[in-house]
Amino acid sequence: MGRTKTFDESVALGLAMRLFWRQGYANTSLKQLLAEMDMLNGSFYHCFKDKKTIFLRSLEHYNQEITHNRQQALISHDDFSTGIRALFSDIFKTLESRDEPDGCLIVNSMVNEVLCEKELKAFLYDDFRKFVQFMTDRVQLSIDLKHTSTLLPAKQLAFILVTYIQGLFRISNTYVDVTQLKNQTNDFLLAFNL
Repeated sequence: MGRTKTFDESVALGLAMRLFWRQGYANTSLKQLLAEMDMLNGSFYHCFKDKKTIFLRSLEHYNQEITHNRQQALISHDDFSTGIRALFSDIFKTLESRDEPDGCLIVNSMVNEVLCEKELKAFLYDDFRKFVQFMTDRVQLSIDLKHTSTLLPAKQLAFILVTYIQGLFRISNTYVDVTQLKNQTNDFLLAFNL
């Protein structure tokens, strides 16, 4: 009698997440997902129902695995300037890694093929809103503690930082001179006294 395969949902989600991250939602077929996750049709449908469901679960997994680590890099420092530089350091580590796909799964997913799906659009917009609020709260705390001096309201500075991060991820999909991106990011942060 053959041995029963054990199924680790976290491993399966990690594999699906990286496949979507490399290829995008529209360019990833169910057949590719099954092969990547080493699953049969029946098992897949029992666990994940459909491609949209596993994509949503992959986005959530990305937030738990990647976004959480970046946010921890930021909040592990009392001084926002040090924290935001730690967050960018973590981003650049990913961009330099041969083990991770280019860009950011969340940012890469903000394309028409994904946003035309109501449930996916709602998830991505809510995720964006939460990230802006997270950054706003961190900037405001730093201002309140007198660690950051800015003429901009916290929400405006946070939105500018989030927009820059999204742009950085977009450009990293096509332009990979990480040293130049690091220098540009340093200049950008210095312009805001960060």
